[in-house]
Amino acid sequence: MLKAVIMAGGNGTRLWPKSQPDLPKQFIPILDGQSMLQKTVSRLASFLSYRDIYVVTVDKYVSYVKEQTDLPDENIIVEPDSKDTAACIGLTAIRFLHHDQDPVLITLPSDHYIDGDDAFRDALLTAYHQAAKVPCVVTVGIKPNRPETAYGYIKVEEVFDDNVMPVEKFTEKPDLSTALRWIKVPHFYWNSGIFVWRASVIRELIEQHMPRLSEGLRKIQAGIGKPEEKSILKQEYMKLNKMSIDYGVIEKASCIYLVPGSFVWDDMGNWTSLERLIEKDRNGNVVIGEHKLLNTHNCIVYSEKVFIGAIGIEDLIITVTDQAVLICRKDKEQEIKKLM
Repeated sequence: MLKAVIMAGGNGTRLWPKSQPDLPKQFIPILDGQSMLQKTVSRLASFLSYRDIYVVTVDKYVSYVKEQTDLPDENIIVEPDSKDTAACIGLTAIRFLHHDQDPVLITLPSDHYIDGDDAFRDALLTAYHQAAKVPCVVTVGIKPNRPETAYGYIKVEEVFDDNVMPVEKFTEKPDLSTALRWIKVPHFYWNSGIFVWRASVIRELIEQHMPRLSEGLRKIQAGIGKPEEKSILKQEYMKLNKMSIDYGVIEKASCIYLVPGSFVWDDMGNWTSLERLIEKDRNGNVVIGEHKLLNTHNCIVYSEKVFIGAIGIEDLIITVTDQAVLICRKDKEQEIKKLM
């Protein structure tokens, strides 16, 4: 039994002002007419039925999920608050286990850019077969094509086949010199944040490595189906610390495999990601919207409705929406979230 769980509760702070707390990036069209959530659901629906696709989000985003997808209401799992991916994935696992189900779960973000649906499907089905026969975690890794310092990396063991590779270690975001070195090593992959594992494996790993979360999940599971279910869920959830599943569990697990993904992948986490997805003009600018640029180089210009004119600037991000204007040097992009 294979099911997919899409995590869609984040605020998308690094893509402000296009992404806002009340309408974050996973629910808005950026490159074309569909939101990233809609594209993620459609991609999964090419090999899964809608009844096997779930979305986890917070209450204020439930209406967007309902408007943008054809998923049954019971396939929308609601968190009382956004507590990062460890709590999100743990909550999903106990929902299945409570009903005596132990499916293999694809847990993945809602806001990644992927091009190559067939290769995406093939990688996930390979991961599924491994997770179905071995109590382990299987991740999908992306072969680096640039010295990226904003992603985590995964090193696989030297002895491996072409489809499923034992993982040696997860590593944090490297500095530039380290990333330049790793891109030349065939055993390093980017961490896509896509994991495939049984619900029972998720529960066991959380018990081993995140006892505080495990205790909260135990109480939440005991309350499922009771009149006080929602109050117990909220009470226990609010006690939890925010922590990613990568840091809390994955990096500490001992049985992990990697399946290489041959599709084009980007996490669409910030404005500079557009430079990798949209063709630049002859001066190195990426532009969406009406504009005229004179002596302007290596800029990102995004406007929903307003004409933008620029003269004699370089290496800037300029974003205009109905709600705000952003002007930011590219090398300060990581600070955008401070404006929210």
